[in-house]
Amino acid sequence: MGNTYPPNRASLASTLRRTLVCVTLLFGSLCGVPVVSAHGGAAYFPGVEQWYALIPLLLGILVVAGAVTVRRRRPAARVSHVLTVVFAGLVLAVIGAIALVQLSPITSFSTTSRPFTTRTLTLVRLVLGGTVLVTSVTLARRRWPMKPRYAGLGLLFGGWFLYPILLRDFQPGFNPIGYLLFATLVFSVGYIAWRDCRHAIRTLCTDPITRRFGAAVSVLTAVFFMFSAGILIMLPDPSGVGITWTQSFVHVLPVKDPLVYWPAVEFWFPQLPLGGYLSVGMLTLVLIISLLVGLNGAIVAYQWRCQSTVGFDGATGAAAIAAPNACCCCGPVLSQLAVVALGPSAAMPFYWLFIDTASPLGVLFFTGSIVLLLGNLVRFSAALAPTESLPEHTL
Repeated sequence: MGNTYPPNRASLASTLRRTLVCVTLLFGSLCGVPVVSAHGGAAYFPGVEQWYALIPLLLGILVVAGAVTVRRRRPAARVSHVLTVVFAGLVLAVIGAIALVQLSPITSFSTTSRPFTTRTLTLVRLVLGGTVLVTSVTLARRRWPMKPRYAGLGLLFGGWFLYPILLRDFQPGFNPIGYLLFATLVFSVGYIAWRDCRHAIRTLCTDPITRRFGAAVSVLTAVFFMFSAGILIMLPDPSGVGITWTQSFVHVLPVKDPLVYWPAVEFWFPQLPLGGYLSVGMLTLVLIISLLVGLNGAIVAYQWRCQSTVGFDGATGAAAIAAPNACCCCGPVLSQLAVVALGPSAAMPFYWLFIDTASPLGVLFFTGSIVLLLGNLVRFSAALAPTESLPEHTL
């Protein structure tokens, strides 16, 4: 693509774009469903404060920023080495972010700190759902009249908002419509990725460096996703009623969400220590989000390998990656940052926005992240010529 900026502005735009893309990729690796879980990890380490976790988190950010700076000032540097440093910074940051969540001093929630009533949150959910439905149909008919699958995906997201409201009198936790909505949404995301992006995905997977970096970011995303959402825990709530945390156990039980109840295996192995639960629904969400974040990471590696800005011009491309990543990480991480900055009591109203089952905030972040991450991949695919190839594996 030709650069439409003057030389000086082009250099500045390129620098800002690459820096913003790679730093926000860090937050993409912290992606997770914004569900806040109480862990009470501070009870296991009386002398360890939660804010200690900020040290590896900030250090990881500095490592990523340093790698981006090296890449900007020394274009001849081997891309594989720079990406290795970037990934090392991501790992360090994820370790800090996991510790930030696990060391949470909050073990219970007070209803007196609930900022909004169920009626208010239900009304907000209804408005958001209706807005998503109308916007999806209107925007799709104007911009993509020949691609009704985009409108269909928007309608499914709107249904995700409205489902608990419309079917609250018809056992929404076990209603077949809920399972059908979930399965259709998963199929639609996969269908769009296959229909519109398969040549781009094939290109990203062709080069070993791009493929390995995308896969590594995807795995890292999945790990943090599971810890942030409470799917995996290392420091359980010590006040668990009827549970002996010194003994291993494996239970089979139904777990609510996403949308409906799913069969799950709950486990705890104190020897590791590692516990949590594995359900079909949550593992499916882990797979979807981690794959999309990994593909977006592979796009960044592809651009560095080719020294290309295909699919991204100016700040638009950086914002396309920054927006979904900000949505993904803000729930679990920022809630714990609020605890560090304000204290458990002052941060409790913020917690309630995520743990309240009537709150649409978690659904908003999830749907927004999927739309933006998938849209970013579609945009890259549309700009990428099907015949465009990576340079020879010599870097």
